[in-house]
Amino acid sequence: MADVGRPSQLQDDQFVLKIRELVLEGKTEEEMQQILDIPKGTWDYWKWKNYESFQDKLLSYRHERMLRKAEINLEVLQDSEDEKVNLQANTFVLETLGKKNYSKKTESDITSGGKPIIIDHELLAKNATNTSTETNSEEQN
Repeated sequence: MADVGRPSQLQDDQFVLKIRELVLEGKTEEEMQQILDIPKGTWDYWKWKNYESFQDKLLSYRHERMLRKAEINLEVLQDSEDEKVNLQANTFVLETLGKKNYSKKTESDITSGGKPIIIDHELLAKNATNTSTETNSEEQN
């Protein structure tokens, strides 16, 4: 069956990249509609139906803009003259970006009531040895 109608603008990568650029610049939806000559009804339909993942793309572009701002602000805070602010910013960077080496992660589960799980490896090894000895004795009988 042949495709009917004209292709969607949202299938044009250059058009979608222009929307991304405008979102990253902080333009409002109304400004983007005017700049790109998109009728309000069309824009609203694209969002409402999440047509061609339009709503998802807008959200991801907004998140990208927020992350960029946060990264810039974080760098400014790291250079702060206020030692407390500087320390907090640097601690945040170490514990998130450098989490492999600096994270304070602790393991817990529901059965421990949210308390850290402490594993006694010596006790586990002893129990494993006792269990295997008992199993071998039963098999011999």
